Order: sequence, then C-alpha cells, then structure tokens
Amino acid sequence: MPAAAPLLLLLAILWWPLVLPLAPSHLQSPPTFITLNGSRLNHLLLDTHSGHVYVGAVNVLFHLSPDLQLLSWGKTGPKLDSPDCLPPIDPTDCTQAETTDNTNKLLLLEEVKEREPLSLIVCGTVLQGICEKRSLENVSQVLYKTDNPVDTQYVAANDPRVSTVGVVVEQKGVLLMLVGRGYTSKGPGGVPPITMRRLTPVARHSAPAFSHEELGKLVVGSYSEYNNHFVKAFSHNNYVYFVFSRRDVWGKREYRTYVSRLCAGDPNFYSYVEVPLSCGEGYNLAQAAVLGYHREQPMLFVAMAMGQASTPTPTDRSALCVYKVEELDKALHGAQLLCYTQEGKDANNKEKAYIEYEVSSNCLKLPQDSLNEYPCGGEHTPSPIASAIALEATPAFTWTPLITAVTTATEVGHTIVLLGDKNGRLHKVFLHANGTGTKYDTVEVDAESPINADLLLDFTKQNVYVLTERKVTKLHVAQCEKHLDCHSCLSNRDPYCGWCSLEGRCTRKMDCARHAQPHHWIWSYSRERQCVSIESLHPSIQSREEQTQVSFTVLQLPVLSKDESLSCAFGSLAAQPAVVMENRITCQSPAPEQLPPSPPGNDHVSVRMALKFGDVTISHTNITFYDCKAVGRLNATSPCMACVNSMWPCHWCVKDELCTHDKSCPRQHVIYNSRVSVVNKVTTCHNMYSDLFFFLKVKINYYYYTWRSSLYDCSVGQSDCSQCRAVAANYGCVWCADETPSCVYNQSCTSGTMDTCPPPLITEVEPLTGPLEGGILLTIQGSNLGQSFQDIKAGVTVAGVTCTPLPEAYHISNRYSFSVKMTASANVTAGPVVITVRGSEKGESPQTFSYQNPQLSRIVPEKGPLAGGTMLTVHGSQLLTGQRTEQRSDQITAPIESCSVDHERKCSRRCSSAYVSFCFQIQELCTNVTSERMICKSPAVEPKSRIVRVWFEMDNVHIDFPTIKNKPFTYHPNPDLFQLNSESRGTPIRFKPGGVLAVEGKGLTLAMSREEVVARLGDKECDVKTLDNTHLYCEPPEEQPLALDDSDLPTLKVLMGSLPFDLGPVQYDNDLHSAVPLAAQIGLAAGAAVVVLIVLVIILMYRDTFRLIISITRTIKLTSSCPPDLMTEMMDLSSDVGGPGIPFLDYRTYAERVFFPGQKGAPLSQNLDLPDSRRQTVEQGLGQLNNLLNNRLFLIRFIHTLEAQQSFSQRDRGYVASLLTMALHDKLEYFTDVMKTLLGDLMQQYVAKNPKLMLRRTETVVEKMLTNWMSICLYSFLKEVAGEPLYKLYRAIKYQVDKGPVDAVTGKAKRTLNDSHLLREDIDYCSTLTVLVKSGVEVQPCPVKVLDSDTITQVKDKILDQIYKGAPYSQRPAADSLDLEWRSGQAGHLTLSDDDVTAIVQGRWKRINTLQHYKVPDEATVALIPRSQSSLGVNQFYQTGEKTPMLEGEEEEGLRLWHLVKPSEDPEIPKHRKSSMRERERAKAIPEIYLTRLLSMKGTLQKFVDDVFVAILSRKRPPPIAVRFFFDFLDDMAEKHGIDDPETVHIWKTNSLPLRFWVNILKNPQFVFDVQVTDSVDAVLSVIAQTFIDSCTTSEHKVGRDSPVNKLLYAREIPRYKQLVERYYSDIHNAVSGCYQEMNSTLTELSGSFASEMNSLVALHELYKYINKYYDQIIMSLEEDAAGQKMQLAYRLQQVAALVENKVTDL
Repeated sequence: MPAAAPLLLLLAILWWPLVLPLAPSHLQSPPTFITLNGSRLNHLLLDTHSGHVYVGAVNVLFHLSPDLQLLSWGKTGPKLDSPDCLPPIDPTDCTQAETTDNTNKLLLLEEVKEREPLSLIVCGTVLQGICEKRSLENVSQVLYKTDNPVDTQYVAANDPRVSTVGVVVEQKGVLLMLVGRGYTSKGPGGVPPITMRRLTPVARHSAPAFSHEELGKLVVGSYSEYNNHFVKAFSHNNYVYFVFSRRDVWGKREYRTYVSRLCAGDPNFYSYVEVPLSCGEGYNLAQAAVLGYHREQPMLFVAMAMGQASTPTPTDRSALCVYKVEELDKALHGAQLLCYTQEGKDANNKEKAYIEYEVSSNCLKLPQDSLNEYPCGGEHTPSPIASAIALEATPAFTWTPLITAVTTATEVGHTIVLLGDKNGRLHKVFLHANGTGTKYDTVEVDAESPINADLLLDFTKQNVYVLTERKVTKLHVAQCEKHLDCHSCLSNRDPYCGWCSLEGRCTRKMDCARHAQPHHWIWSYSRERQCVSIESLHPSIQSREEQTQVSFTVLQLPVLSKDESLSCAFGSLAAQPAVVMENRITCQSPAPEQLPPSPPGNDHVSVRMALKFGDVTISHTNITFYDCKAVGRLNATSPCMACVNSMWPCHWCVKDELCTHDKSCPRQHVIYNSRVSVVNKVTTCHNMYSDLFFFLKVKINYYYYTWRSSLYDCSVGQSDCSQCRAVAANYGCVWCADETPSCVYNQSCTSGTMDTCPPPLITEVEPLTGPLEGGILLTIQGSNLGQSFQDIKAGVTVAGVTCTPLPEAYHISNRYSFSVKMTASANVTAGPVVITVRGSEKGESPQTFSYQNPQLSRIVPEKGPLAGGTMLTVHGSQLLTGQRTEQRSDQITAPIESCSVDHERKCSRRCSSAYVSFCFQIQELCTNVTSERMICKSPAVEPKSRIVRVWFEMDNVHIDFPTIKNKPFTYHPNPDLFQLNSESRGTPIRFKPGGVLAVEGKGLTLAMSREEVVARLGDKECDVKTLDNTHLYCEPPEEQPLALDDSDLPTLKVLMGSLPFDLGPVQYDNDLHSAVPLAAQIGLAAGAAVVVLIVLVIILMYRDTFRLIISITRTIKLTSSCPPDLMTEMMDLSSDVGGPGIPFLDYRTYAERVFFPGQKGAPLSQNLDLPDSRRQTVEQGLGQLNNLLNNRLFLIRFIHTLEAQQSFSQRDRGYVASLLTMALHDKLEYFTDVMKTLLGDLMQQYVAKNPKLMLRRTETVVEKMLTNWMSICLYSFLKEVAGEPLYKLYRAIKYQVDKGPVDAVTGKAKRTLNDSHLLREDIDYCSTLTVLVKSGVEVQPCPVKVLDSDTITQVKDKILDQIYKGAPYSQRPAADSLDLEWRSGQAGHLTLSDDDVTAIVQGRWKRINTLQHYKVPDEATVALIPRSQSSLGVNQFYQTGEKTPMLEGEEEEGLRLWHLVKPSEDPEIPKHRKSSMRERERAKAIPEIYLTRLLSMKGTLQKFVDDVFVAILSRKRPPPIAVRFFFDFLDDMAEKHGIDDPETVHIWKTNSLPLRFWVNILKNPQFVFDVQVTDSVDAVLSVIAQTFIDSCTTSEHKVGRDSPVNKLLYAREIPRYKQLVERYYSDIHNAVSGCYQEMNSTLTELSGSFASEMNSLVALHELYKYINKYYDQIIMSLEEDAAGQKMQLAYRLQQVAALVENKVTDL
C-alpha cells in the first residue's frame, strides 16, 4: 500500500478542483475548502505577509493561496529508514530499514519580525527527525538539507505519535529555533526535550545548521520517567514559553500540565523555570494552547482534558482555562526568587521551588538582589527550577467531547474563542469580562475527523483556517449579512454582529458608519440589547373617517444630525416627513380616501406604519383604522347595541340611527360607547330602550282611564355578571348560566342562575413599573371588577403589596378603569396585579408589575445662572419608572425651593423689627426621558433669593442633587455681555470677513461653558470659538447674513441659558478689489522666475555636494536610534545619579586641573618648602606681597610689565594668571574688577586693529584670568545642571568605543567619530565573549563582556571598569598592579600577560598577546590577583594611561610591538611637518564606507550629544549669573567703542564662554570628573567639541566631500544648534540688565566658600619668582608712574624682596 501512495497523491492533486462544493447562489458566503485525498494532513502554517497557506502532510507539502487554490507541492517521502538506525541509511548496515512514511512534525517560517520570511522550515519523522529548508514560492525546491547529518542535527521526534513543537526567535541578528520534543523509545538516546538550534551555520563555529552544538539544551536524567508531551511553543516579551504535560515525578507522579519559560537569548538555559497549571477539578492534560488577548491584557488560553487515572490519555471531558500572562510571569519569577535566595522554601520552611529533571543542583541562598542582577541566570545560579505551587484558574467553558484546538480573536475589544473538538465541529464562544464563556454557534467542519490544533486566523482576522485529517477549510468567523432583520441579528447572540439601525442591516461594528454614536449599532451583549421599537402609539386606533396627527415614542432612537430627518410610511403609501422632538415623533395619518378598504365582514383594517430614514425602515408597528358605519351595518338587528358595545369608540345617534365616531350627533340624542367616560350622558342603549315608559288609555263606560307602564330589557348594556347584578332588583335581571352566559329576565332563565360572578378578568394595567416608594396612581381595566366600590376596597394587591383603590375613580365592571394608590415596597420585586371581589376567586393580570429603584449617577453641568435655562443632562438607570411613557414629561420635574426676605416692618410693643421669609417652589419639566438619560432645564431664581434645596422629583421619588456624587448644583450670578459698540449704542460695528467677533462681558464662565452658548448673527449662526470670563469670540459666516427683522443689517444675538442678549448690528467690509496693482503682480511673477532659475543653476553646480548630504541624511535616519544595551547601561547609571553614580572632583582638584592643565606638581598640591629659620621672614614678605597685589595700580602695572618682556612666554602668561587667581581667590570681587580693567585695555588694542580677533586665543594674562573666572563661577552650574548629561555622554562614548576593538599601540578604534583615529581594517573578533570574574571563594562570579581581540591589559581595564563602576578612577587599583589569572577546574590556573614566552614574533614585529592568543573560551572564569614584586614592571609598559596609547612601541631587542594592525613603517615625521601632513590627509575625501561607519557611531551617541548641548544652552532655566554679567559687560564695551556690528559682539561672546570654557570641559571631562580619558575616547570628544565650536560661529560652511569629518557628520544638526546659540544669546541680551549687585553678592559668596582650598602662600611664592626674574623692569615701571610714586609702590616691593630672599636693595 505505501508504494501506491504517490500515485494516489498525484491523482488527488490533479482532481482537487472537482471536490470543491458548488454553492447555490442564494447561500451567503459558503465555506471554502480543499480535500487532499491520499495525504493525512499534519500541520497548517500561515504566512501573514503573503497570506499564503502551507500544509504539512504525510510524505508531501502543499502550498495554497489565501482562497485555498493549489500553488505548488513537493514530496518529502516516503524514504528508506528505520528509527533504530542513524542516517545516512545504508541497507547493508541497517537491514531492518524499509520504505517509511515521513510524517510532518514541524512547519515553521524562517523570518525576522516585521520582515518577509526567508524560507520554510520542514521537519519530519524520518532520518531521526532532521530538518530542511524549502522555497516559499515553490515548496518542491529544497534550499538546504544535510546528506550526512550528525547527532546534534536530530530535531523532531522519529515517532508520528510523539509531539514536537518549535518557535523561531531572533537574538542579536541571529535566527534561532527552540524545539520541544517528546520522548521516543527508539532511536538515539540523549536528545534533550528542549533544545536551541541555529538556523544558519556560522563561519567561526563548526556547528552546521539545525545543530544544538555550543547552544543551550534542557538536560534530563531519565526522560522516560517524565514523558513530556509538548502542546505549544511561543515567544513573548523576550521570553520563550513551552506548554506541555508530564509526569509529576517530584509529587504524586500524576500527569500535570506545565508552562516553562526561558530568556530568548539564554544560550545556556540558566533561566529555565516551569510552573504547573491547575484548571478546575481534574482537568490536568493540555490539548491545545494559544497566546491571545482579553480586555487588552495578554492571556494564555489552554484547552485541558481530564486524564484517565494516572495516564497521559485524555477522556472526552474537557475545559477551557484562561491564565493571565502577567500572573504566569509572576509565578515563574516567584519560583526563581525562592530558589535563588531562600533555598526554595517559604517563610514556613515549606519547599515551594525545587530543582527538577534529576539535575545535580540545589536551590541556594544567594543575595536578595541576585534575580535583579541576573534576570536570566548565570553559571552560579541554580537551574532548571520548578515551582511546587500551581497557577490556578476556573474553567471558562466546559465541553464534551474532547477539545482539540483553540484560537482567539478580538473584535472591538471583545474576546471570541474558537474551539475545535474531536468530532470535527468548530464552536464559537464569547468570553465575558468576568472570564466566563458563552457558546453562541457551532459549525460542523468535518464529521469524519478531529480538528487539528493548528487553528489559524488570517491576517484580516475575518476568516479562520481549519485543518482536519483530509481537508483544509476556510470559514468566515462571522456571517452577519445572513440576518435580515434586527430581531434575528440580536437573537443569534453573535458578538461579531450588531444591528446598524440607519443602514437597516446586520453588520460588524466597524462596518456600520456611525457605530460610535448612541443607538446606531445595537449589540446583543450590551446593556440595552433591544431593537429600535415604537411604543406608546397615540392614537393606536383611529377612525378611518378622519385624518389626525399620530405620535409615538421610539426607544433606542439613533441620534441624527441637524440636516437629517425621518419619515413615516403607511402601508404602500408614499412616505411623508416626521416631526422629531427628542424621542417623540409625530406623523400625519393618511387621508380617508387613501386608506385600503376593510376586509369583507370586518369593521376595521390594520395598516403597517414604518419609521424610515431615507429608504431604510428603522422600526414599524401596526395602526388600526376602524369604521363605525361598518359596525352598524354588520349588526342590522341591534345596531345600537353593537355600536355602543363595540371595541371601537363608536357612538349611536338615536334620531339619525347612525353609528359614528363623533361624540355629537346632528339631531342630538347621543348614546355613548360603553368604554368612554362621559359625565351626565346616556351611555347605554337601555337608558333609551331597555326601560321604556308608555301610557295606555282605555274607555270604560264613557270614562277614559290612563295607565303608566314600563318595559325593561335586561340584556341591553349588561355585558358581564357584575353589571347584571348591579341592575335594580325590581327589574328582575339575573345572570343566567346558559351555554353563553348573559343577563336576562329571571323568568326567562331556564338553566339556573349564578349566585356568584366569575373571577375578575384584568385586561390592562398601566403603568407596569413603579418606584419603591410607591405613591403613584395605577389604572386597572377589565371585567367583573365588582358591583360597587366596597366589593374591591380591600382586595387589590400589586406584586404582593396591598394598594388602596380610589372611590372617585371606580366604575362598575365592564372593563371600566379604576385607580389605586400604591404603597411602598421594601424590596425590588415584581409580580402580577391581583383583585379579589367579595371573597370570590382571585383575578390575576397577565402583565407583570415591577418595583424599580431609579438611580441618578451623573449630572452635567453642575452649575448654572440664576436666570435658569441650563440644560442638565441627567444620567442614571431605570429612569422610565412610574407613569405612562406619554405622560412622563409631566411627571419628572427639577424643582427648587427658594426663600425671599420681606422688607422691614414696624411692630408694636417691644419688638422693633422682624423679617418674614416666603418660601416657594419653582419647577421645570424634564424631557427626552429614556431609561438611562433625560434632559432637564434648570429653573429660574429671583436674584435676591436664597436657594434652600434643589432636587429631582419623579412621581413619588425625590432625589436631592447633592446626593449624586456629593456635588451640589450651584447657582451663580447671571453673566453679562456688553454692546458691540459701547460708545454709540445701536451704531453698527464694521467687520472684516475671515475674522472673529469679540464681545466683552463679565462673569461669563462662572455658570456657563462654551458649548452652552448660542450666538446668531441675523439668520445665520455665529460659531462660538472661545469663551473666557470676560470675552466671547465667535466666527460669523463669510458672507453677511440677512437680518431677521425689517432692518438692513443683521444683529448679533446671544443666548446664554435663558438669558437673551441683543448686542447690536454688524456691517461687513467687502473689499472686492485687489490690493496689489497689476504692474506689481507682473513684477513679482518675473522676480519669482529669476529666483527659480538661480536655484536650478546652484543645484547643478553643487550636485555632488547635495548627493553627499542626501547620503549622510539617509545614513543618519538609519542610525538615529540608541541601542537597547546602551540604554540599559544608561538607565543603570541614572539610578545612581545623586549618589555615587557621578564621580565629581572636589573643588580643589577641579581648580588645579583647569588652572594648570597637564601640569604635574601644580602649586595647589605643593607646600611651601622653606627652612625653619627663614619661614617666618619669608611668610611675612609674602604677606606684604599679597597686600601689594590688592593694590589695583600695582597689579595692573605688574601684569603689563611682565607682558612687555620678550622672554615672558605664552606658557608663563597662563601660569602667572592662574597664580594670581589662586592668590586673589578670597577677593573675587576685586579680581573681577581688575579683570574688567585689563579687558578694557585689551579691547582698546583690538578695536584699532581687528576687533573680531579679540579673545580668540589665550595670548595674554587677562585671557587666562577670564578662563579661570568662568571656571570658578560655573562650577556649581556644572555640578547641578550640566554635569549629569556630560557624564552620561562620556560613559556612552566609552561604552561604545569599548564594544569594538581598540588598537593598544596606535590608539585607533573601530567605533569612533574621528576619521584619523578610525581603525579601517576589518578585524576578526568575537563581540559576545563573557568572562566570569572571581575575587574570592565565597563571592559569586561577576560577568564582564570583553572582546577576544583585547590585550590582557585591556581586559583588566574592562574588568576594573565593571567591578568599580561609578567609583572614582583614582580610588581603584592600577591595571599593572594586578595579574589576570585564567582558572579552569580546581587546579588549572594560568597567568595571562601582554608579553611572555608564547608571544608571536614575525621578523621585526612582536604581537601583544590577546585572549585569542590564549584561546580563552566564552564564559571562562578569570581572577585578578595582586602582582608579585618579582613580576612588577614586566608588563608595565603596556599599560594605557590617560591619553597614552603605545604609540611608538618601545623596542625590545630591536623588535617593534603591534596589536591589531602594524603601524606604518615610514620614518618619523618631523614635528614641524606633522600639521601639514594632517591637513593633506584630511583634504582627502573619506570613503563612503568609512563615513557610514562613523555615522553609525554618531547616531548611537546623538541623544547624549543633544542632551549636553541643550543643558548648556537651555532657555528653560535662567542662564548663570556670571554669563549674564559678562555678556552685559561685552555689550557695554561694544557700545562704548561704537561697535554696532552684531557679528562682532556674537564672536566676543562665543570666544569668552563656549570656546573658552565649554569646549575645554567637553574635550576634557577629567577636569570635572574623576575618570580616565583614553586616546580613543578623546578623539571622539574632540569631534563633538569641534561641532560645538561650529555651532557657535556665524559663518556658513558649505558641506562637500573635502569638508572636515565633524561637519559631514553633523551637517543636519549644526543649523539646529546654531539656533540654540542665537536664541541663548538673544534671551540674555533682551533680559532686564542690572545684575551687577547680584553678581557681587555671588562673588562674595564664592570667595568665602572656596578660599580655604587655595594654597595662597605657594602661589605668592611662585609669583615672586617672576618678580625676581624681572625685578629691575618692574621697579622701573613703578617708579615711572606718578601715582605709583605717591603710593611708594617700588619701595614696598623692595621691602618684599628684602624679606623673601635677603635681596640687597637701596633701602
């Protein structure tokens, strides 16, 4: 038989179209299916990108179109195989091999999220479950397969009965497949239940595709003991989950369902954890599962079955259980936490988590934050973990037979679950908000086969693909269109479907155009799940002889717009407009001649009345037209009785012998219908005929005798027993019990009379609802309702509650109505109305009366003006309680009670005065009352009244306003609007079209909102745009509206609640002529043409530049996001900010590094080195020198004299300036004043030459003084504002640079912004290497990411960075003081070094050792140990210090060192030629491939660069006072010297702040932080600093291929940064000046704060060295100055010299 399978298969494929059903045309949306005979179908897969369907079957694959048309197919078997043999199969070695069917076990897409899939992954049972890749376009084409598989490539189970599941995930750009497979008894042992496999071979790994070599796997001791049966695998939130059932070996050894989880990128399965699932009582075996959503939360839907005893075999009893993924993750996390930190035990020492699968590991007691530190576990954490606590759920739905498939869909926020069972039926279940399910439909798909677990929705979510053993079926999830009316649509209870009222069709919600508006789309699961219906039709019957207005209430009436209308259609007559007032509609009934005739033998005709919207019938009812004339004609023997006893309101005209609907007759004498209450009128025929008087005149003996006699007919007018027995006794009327009981004369009754009347018959009760408080009037109609009021006085109950009838409303029987007053009910109950007449049997109404409790939940708005008229929208429930619907507008009121105070009046005796309060109620009726909403108008109140109470009155229910959400209704004074033309009332204002009208007023928003105000200009609306407390703005129409009265101009009228305002006329200004002359228009057109031509020429000239800019822009777009790992690093850093996270330098160190950059042994860290014998004298002299420095004349002369000396170098100038800053730090106010004086002198020099060059460089003492001054004043701003983003930028740069290789000799890096420091060669390195660092026996290993291309010193630095993260660099040990030791096992220890005997030497080159050199594997364990004294210095020259890579490698026996690339062997370039060489190198265009690499780095750092620039130039906070002070000074100097060029002042400001201070800080973060800045980091910072410089300049630079790299990289950002700078400068310039006093206070505070940090004596001693060097010149300068002579400055300096160094002077 197997040999014939291919032939059968081929026949099935050739003939498959013939098996498609021919659906009759009248059926809607028949299911589509394809039967694939000869092939048992195993798996179904949907490609959501193309919509194509793939089917895995025995020996074959099918590729189908979305509508199940066959596109391609390919064979996968049968093949020569045996489960006992390993492939490839050789019949000579494997004698038991035979032709074996290949059952498909895995069918997956090789795809990256949001990208098109690459191939189809297919795994079968043959050849030990190996896999292959096939083309998605043609499944017969094999893209990859292995002919000689190894044991690590065995993927799927080799037994068709054993389950296999899989999921594809992406980690760091690599596609991985995680597979779960059950236990098989045959074949190779040791295949783990869960494995991770690569989908493509990797060059640096020897493992082929589909192998789990070097990847994670779940190791199990004895797999047969556990016997896992896998159901589902899926990924969610960077985790992979498996759903399976297995034997609970740790517990009772019964089978249970589990969910396991591991991190998607965990290659070692350290994060593996599982938790059991509990589903009700006994549902323990998972059959199918799917990840779905319910109420916008991810949920796991699992179909469970009851197992047979302790076996994995399911019974037919099954259930659906739903688990929140959030709770599932919480349970898994809890198990991990217990096993990590509490040895798996809870507070009661009970074991709640344990190590499963016979793995030799134990739960530990690690630090409490271990799980946070290692969320995906580590080598030191226990695994695999299992929870002993089950995650419980209550079954949402139970079913028999067995559920075999489950999937979910979401329709407008609601969840639908589709379940397949083993009998081939698909069940549709609606999942309610409370988690319970309701089945609403069942479809039989394939009665011969169970439904496969692969139940898939297409990408539109409107169709579901169902797989059975032989057939693929495509079903619509909903067929709303088959329901043709509202009742059918809603009664089907399909959650997809609802009735679209105005379209008259059953649709899905989104297919109904106005589904968002109330009552437009009615859903069967909503609170008001009833169709639009007509109620309270009045009149419901009417005479065909008259034409009247028909009105009715429509429940669930859809809201219409202002320009839409409804119409009424009677029968087949044309529709006519309807008048709509809220939910009350009025129509004109047809003319009598248009009505159809009554059917023969009938006195009425029923006509269908339809309420229509256009051609769509919204709702309909029947209205009856009766014919009183026909009533008389049909009863010729007794027309009067027939007329007055008719069910229609017909009356008998006695003299005209006419039955008519009119209540008056042409010739008087009307007998009214018995059902009509008419006072003092004859209402029965017996009034005229039953009791007839006549006179008999007889002549006897010539005498005439006259007798008065009467005749009475008992049968006339007595239609029931009660009426009959109520006739006067002298007439002898009795109720005769014949076949047809009737009222007759007692002598005429032959069959016996009835002593008691039949039970009361109740035909109508109105209303059918009432409040719990009672007190409303209830009208009951019927017959046999008693002969007098006393008969029923105590015999009426409503829903079991006794009611009191009203005597004045009682009428004897015959369906006469009487009213009863209801009493209160304690509970909300419902029941019939019961009447008992004098102890007779009870009469019970067919209708049910309900006690209801109307509630008000919300009222909008909560305030209004005293004038009233505020439209209150009242929301609540059961508002339609009580009186008839048509009367409710009269029953529900919104009253208030107010009191007014009378004027003072005189009183006699002792009382002098009194006040009388008059309290009264004011009411307004509520309208548009529905069960959930009503509209009420607030009553008006007199302005002088005091509001006592505001409440709602509904029949007998009183609800105070404050009880609704505890908010009272507040009355505010009336708003007031002023005339448009306040100067001349009545004079029109001029209005220009396109603008708005502004109306002034007061108190406009106290009680009003904009929506409540209506403004009209003439006959058109003026759209109210804005309303504030004093102004109303409305937008009139474009054209002037017409006036509503006889005037020529329209008037603006505003209605605010009930307050009307007439604000005066408005006249439009209509300027129809163009403001631009024709000649000017022609000139503008010509000018535009010239501009366009010039632009085109420029584009042609610079097209290469534009191409470059476009290339840069495109690359920027691709790289403008921050990698997630970098963001994680920065988030970790942010959590430490404010604590030890930012290692700020103390002020002393900061000042030393800024004042004396790069100088070792700076004066700040020195002590005054003097012999004790001289110390006191010298210190005395230095004190006098300090006094001299505090003399302005001396100090300025001193500085000018030094600068005049040719041997006084630029370095000396900076040094002296910093010494002066130290010496005068305690007098910063004086220091600032001197600095300003010197700057004034400097400015005088540059104004005469080129003012734009001032402050450009630090060539003078005052320029360095300015740098120091800025550094002092901005230190607090650095710490509080700019420090954090600057530090984050530094960390981000270091993090990114260290992620790529860095050459330890040249300092060049793979990841940089600097083209001259770019490592351009392709270096083969591993970026995922992780070493585990141990620093002791008890301490857990700390993972550190390094590169295998790193030198040993670089590895040590990275380890130290990780261990001492956030710690100051100066407090951590140096790398050259430690050795790196590689540890393997207990005894294996190897010390790694940059240079040892194993170093590779090639010719003159020696390579520095790396981790690659030692072949250190991933996750190796290393340790840092103190270096022994004997080995100190061996590797010291490899240490990379601050900005000190191994440039010219130190030679060792003539060998040159290299790391990643060999440095150029060109001879050393002389220093004077280096700059020109760099310029020529830069002039070369950087290749685009390297530019792209630089741009990638730039995009990664962009956010951090932006943050720094914004912090420096932020406009959200005031700029530092020092900046404002100095910028004001520069503005004053420019004004003083007549410099009005804004560019010059801009340059001065740029040179003084951004270039002088901020660029220095940006390039040297070590000035602010205790960090190490390597050469590779410095290169990146230099580019960013240069970008900051370019952003502060005013000149424009054209970007071209020869542009500097920073301008190429930041071509798009520099214009934006320029705007930041310009706005920053502008804001300071425009700010209020006068900050000198504030600046002086600040300087005084700074002087006191940091003066103690300065070593002033050392500074003074260093300054004296310059005095000594230029002593004669300084003395001469002082003596030449007249003022100096007067102050004896030269003499005082000579005294200083005598004291400090015993200098012989002329004293």
